[in-house]
Amino acid sequence: MTQSTKTEYLDRPPVGWFVLDVFRKEARRWDWVALMIDVHPDDFRAHRANPKEPERYVNIPGRHRNRDAAWDALEEILATRH
Repeated sequence: MTQSTKTEYLDRPPVGWFVLDVFRKEARRWDWVALMIDVHPDDFRAHRANPKEPERYVNIPGRHRNRDAAWDALEEILATRH
């Protein structure tokens, strides 16, 4: 028997979480998401052995042609949140 997990997408980044990467939500689309974790990326390897929270996917609002544009939009969201 296989266990399936549903991917959860958040509309806002969790406070205090860190971005690992951004990538397209679907192939050949302009919608992007950020993969976020609850520990600093330097400590990520130790975190994987004993996670407090699972990683989260956060929708990046708007349509972006490339990864750089998606990162810029995400940085704006993170900057205005603080």
